[in-house]
Amino acid sequence: MSPTKNVLISLSLSTLLVAFFSGCSSKNINIIGEKRVEITKHKSIQEGSFLKIMAELENSDNDETEGFVYQIEWYDKNGLIKDTTPWKAVTIHNNQKVQIVEMTNVPDIVDYNIIVSVPNK
Repeated sequence: MSPTKNVLISLSLSTLLVAFFSGCSSKNINIIGEKRVEITKHKSIQEGSFLKIMAELENSDNDETEGFVYQIEWYDKNGLIKDTTPWKAVTIHNNQKVQIVEMTNVPDIVDYNIIVSVPNK
């Protein structure tokens, strides 16, 4: 194989791996209670030395409005919780989506966990 083909194949494989590993990960999501609210997307970006997350939550139920609370746990490079947000209440109407955006106020946070608590009916 030519050197150009090798480079193209390597770049293609690298791009696929980056896309695969940067997608949504269930390790960053913990839903407590009934699973009537779903986190359909989430990602994080580094802004200076602070981590910012964005998540999209969906209520796919055609008949019900869902109320729930969420909290974010912020972790350092050693995997230790360094901060948490207060619980925040959200209401999603039937078949709607809502986006949440949170940013840590503690520098050098590298990971997060989104906790969603949905009450039982």
